[in-house]
Amino acid sequence: MVRKHSIAVLFIIILIAAGGNQNLNAQESRLDSLMGITRKLLDTRDRIRTYNLIASELRSSDRYKAAEMAEKALTLAIGADDRTGLASALAIKGQLSEDADDFSDALDYYLKALDIYLELDNEEEIARLHSMAGSISKTLGNYDMAIEHCHASLRIYEKLNDKNGIAYIYRILGSVYKYKGDNDKSLQYYFNGLSLDEELGNRNRIAAAYNNIGIIYILMGDIDQALDYYRKSLEIHLAEGIESEISINYGNIGLVYLELGLMDSALHYINKRHHLVLQMNDKRGLAFSFESLGEYYFKAGDYERALDYYRQALSQSRILGILELTKSTLNNMSDLYEAKGDYMTSLSYYKAYVNLRDSLLNQETLSRIEEIEMEYAYDKEKQEYLLREQKQKIIRTVIYVTLIFSVLILFLFFWLQKIKLKQKGLQAKALNLEKQHLQNEVTFKDKELFSKALNLAERNQLINDITRRLNKALVDPGSTKKTIKDILKDLRFSSNIQTWEEFEYIFLKVHPEFFTTLVSRFPDLSPNERRLCAFLKLNLSTKDISNITHQSSHSLTVARTRLRKKLGIANTGENLSSFLNQL
Repeated sequence: MVRKHSIAVLFIIILIAAGGNQNLNAQESRLDSLMGITRKLLDTRDRIRTYNLIASELRSSDRYKAAEMAEKALTLAIGADDRTGLASALAIKGQLSEDADDFSDALDYYLKALDIYLELDNEEEIARLHSMAGSISKTLGNYDMAIEHCHASLRIYEKLNDKNGIAYIYRILGSVYKYKGDNDKSLQYYFNGLSLDEELGNRNRIAAAYNNIGIIYILMGDIDQALDYYRKSLEIHLAEGIESEISINYGNIGLVYLELGLMDSALHYINKRHHLVLQMNDKRGLAFSFESLGEYYFKAGDYERALDYYRQALSQSRILGILELTKSTLNNMSDLYEAKGDYMTSLSYYKAYVNLRDSLLNQETLSRIEEIEMEYAYDKEKQEYLLREQKQKIIRTVIYVTLIFSVLILFLFFWLQKIKLKQKGLQAKALNLEKQHLQNEVTFKDKELFSKALNLAERNQLINDITRRLNKALVDPGSTKKTIKDILKDLRFSSNIQTWEEFEYIFLKVHPEFFTTLVSRFPDLSPNERRLCAFLKLNLSTKDISNITHQSSHSLTVARTRLRKKLGIANTGENLSSFLNQL
């Protein structure tokens, strides 16, 4: 039976969609047929649902018939105690009242529908009704209620990650802060909404955002920016054919030209808006159009004509309950009477303007708005904190489980390693003994090498002593002078060659890789410099090296300086012997 009802509802919806372009008589005949089908095939709840669907479909084409369908749904829902159907019918009646510029009734219907959805805990509809109530409250000038509804809606949309809903709320909040005079905050909300609309590719809302941003730039005195955004908005609305928005664009562009003093262009666009709202029977748009015409004729110096339009704007705004328009018109009329020299009347309108302005933005209202904003910020921060805590709890759980498994794995690993270590214990001890033996052997050979070097030094010292004594003998000239010189030369040469070859042989046994490493890293070293490196590696003093090589201490000092440069440690405090021992 349920399936049969669902098919019947679907069938009716298709018929509604198919007949959207028929004339009024044909449409009424088709609706009568649909009502017959509804009564025959559907139970009460499905009929309520169908009436609500028909009412929604007819909103744009036949408001009176839509209102009749919504009333039928409402009556049936009350009788059947269908809370969902009743809430839906109330929401539709609110939309129809808003379409008819009956904003107070619209808000009343929205709040009643909201109460039912709160009872049913339907989050999506709760968010939608909060946003609709926020928009109407903004129009009626009740800013604290508007912000309260907007933030309530925003919390749900953020939870549901509904970017369309979030963008719509940003748009309403932008308007609220515009009316509060907080242009920076208004612009921030409008740009945030525009960013989301661009991400979603919603051209109609992009155009609306452009228009709203243009208004803020006008209020901030940036006329060029305002006109640019108005034109971009108009371009999209013309392409989409949305007359209600086109009329708003015309009016705003006209006011920009009026601000620039381009009177003909201003009147052209303002009149285009006026004719369009008359054609659409847009009462709200007509009220704003009257004010724009009043502003034009005021600036043109035609005070009587301007006054006539201002009066019509004031009357229409009061009937519709558009308090912001009432406020601005009162201020304009005060300026007009002042320009005419009628200061008493000007003062009267100015007092009315101030009273209305103060009632809209009294201290209590501002405090409540700040309180709502703080509550929203606190709730958002609280939700983020709870989310972080939940994530951290999950992370901690994962870490604990991971640690337990890691401990088990480590225990098994160390247990296996312990067994392996026991097996390797003797091998390690043997390796340590062998290493110690080798180390001792190297130490012994180093000592042997050092001792040999000292012996060589002592022998050479003896030779040097003999050489000095022979040199003294040369003082006495004689036939043996040449022979003595030759002996001295041969002794010195033989001593150098024999000493180095003997030293080099022992040195290479102890440090076989030293010269190879030295040459590979410093290929520019001369043979004498390489020999000096070998002596320095053994930490021999300059005196010992002098005795071995028969060079003076001064020559060795110069040689050490050149060597430090070639080794790249010049102008550093690094010890030359320590550096060579690290190779």
